[in-house]
Amino acid sequence: MTFLSGGFLLLVGGLLIIYYALPKRLRYLALLGGSVAFYALCGPKFLPFLAVTVLSVYGTARLLGRNLAAQKAYTALHKKNLPKEALTAYKQRQNRKRTALFLLGLLLNLGLLGALKYTSFLLEAFHAPWRVDWVLPLGISFYTFQSIGYLIDVKRGKYPPETNLLKYALFASFFPQMIQGPISRYDMLSKTLYEGADFDWDRLGRGLVRMLWGYGKKLILADRLAPALSLLFRAQAAEYRGSWVLLGMVLYALRLYADFTGGIDIALGVGELFGVTMPENFDRPYLSRNIEEYWTRWHMTMGSWFRDYVFYPLNVSKAFLRWTKGLRGRFGNGFLSRLPLYAATLLTWLATGVWHGAGWNFALWGLTNGVVIILSLTLKPLYDRFHGRFPGLKEKKGYRCFEILRTFLLMSLIRLWDCYAGPAGVWGAFSSLFTTWNYGQVAAQLSALGLSGAAWAILLVGAALLLFVSLKKGEGSFRRFLDSPWKLWLTAAGLLLLCLLLGAYGPGYTASDFIYGRF
Repeated sequence: MTFLSGGFLLLVGGLLIIYYALPKRLRYLALLGGSVAFYALCGPKFLPFLAVTVLSVYGTARLLGRNLAAQKAYTALHKKNLPKEALTAYKQRQNRKRTALFLLGLLLNLGLLGALKYTSFLLEAFHAPWRVDWVLPLGISFYTFQSIGYLIDVKRGKYPPETNLLKYALFASFFPQMIQGPISRYDMLSKTLYEGADFDWDRLGRGLVRMLWGYGKKLILADRLAPALSLLFRAQAAEYRGSWVLLGMVLYALRLYADFTGGIDIALGVGELFGVTMPENFDRPYLSRNIEEYWTRWHMTMGSWFRDYVFYPLNVSKAFLRWTKGLRGRFGNGFLSRLPLYAATLLTWLATGVWHGAGWNFALWGLTNGVVIILSLTLKPLYDRFHGRFPGLKEKKGYRCFEILRTFLLMSLIRLWDCYAGPAGVWGAFSSLFTTWNYGQVAAQLSALGLSGAAWAILLVGAALLLFVSLKKGEGSFRRFLDSPWKLWLTAAGLLLLCLLLGAYGPGYTASDFIYGRF
């Protein structure tokens, strides 16, 4: 079952009736039942893996919470009659116990994710004489990382562990975010996940509009582009070089944005139907002026997860702080003293790439992002000097457009790792941009991609509409625009009609899976 199936819409519709028919205090049970049903319909064989994560993280968090509560009670009781050294030793022993428990839960879940996702790739990479064909549970990267984030927060004492197993199971498995996120934080999602929302026609309409906007992106734009991009990047990749690669980069950027943000729109819209607020995952990333800004706007919940749970802990770890201190003592505050920062950046981006999938392309995609960010940080003094000499340049619209276009093309180049099979394929496509000049051929043979004139027109109008919405402050502007019932339901009817009339259906088209669903 996917967001594009009739079964999914029937599940959501039936669940809405059950949800609002139940008393508010029991409505979270309807969401849990719907989430289990969704996951079971996607594949019953996936359920045991999800159950292992839910039970192990819930149990570990409860033990961490009990240990910390016992420590606080013991300290309060004996604060006056025990020496300070004895209390410090006691706290250290308890901290070691919590660390051991935490590592056990962490390694179990990361080990399960790693074994299922990477064993086959590693065996092949090291030319092992045997192969495995293990099942990869739907959304395992998303629900594992969401659960690990919860466990880390409990270990840090950010909030107490959830004591209700069923409520925690709902947090870990809430079905709209299972396929491709967003990766939610417990303290934010739980505010609306458990309380049971009152029925509200306006909220229902807003959720429906957000869903239809996502379906429009997916069916009208992303799926219409899929066959052409498959031809460019896979079926006949060796024949389409030079400016065909440039065209493919731009079309893939449009498809990826429409596909991924479309799926997130559907997820957030479904959540709004039930009064559940999930974090936004995009903030007009293609209007970013540099790569650092881009990664604060694209897949924001993933970026913040790796920043908070990988980069910061690495960068402030005792080993990295000692390394930084030693380098500064020998070399001052120059380039060499920043090596620990750069190492933490590269390791974080390598982990980000590997999280996306098992393959050299994923790892190299992550490292490429890390290297570009490091180069940007290294060259920042030069940028500052340049802008100090031309202080008004950054505020000029022309220069802003130049920065946006530069960042868009840079990120599109990095995404070549997504598009071609293997490093050799990526390098061949990249080098042809500078060695094969065939712009006239591309302009004359656009029909070879299998897209009609009407299809190109739909894509151009759709891309212009996405740009217009981005310039109007993104999807969040819908809430301000849909400020009256007639606007709300007229927009919903219009979007539904557009999806039915312009969606990529019929011969030559299939409703493809969401790109991020495979991660």
